[in-house]
Amino acid sequence: MSEDHPPRDSPEWNNPDLCPFCGAALSDGGVGFIDHIADAPKCEERFEAWRGQIRDDIGGEWGG
Repeated sequence: MSEDHPPRDSPEWNNPDLCPFCGAALSDGGVGFIDHIADAPKCEERFEAWRGQIRDDIGGEWGG
């Protein structure tokens, strides 16, 4: 697994088949991401940090 985030100008940046934190291929863009972060502590840490940053922006609409 790569330790680098895909570059912002990369077409992989918003590809739902790839982890946005490391670029690893996912089995799918929904549950595959959840499975991935369960097995990739660094990505889970990055996801939690991201979620903490946007939580107030989403407000009551966030289900995650």
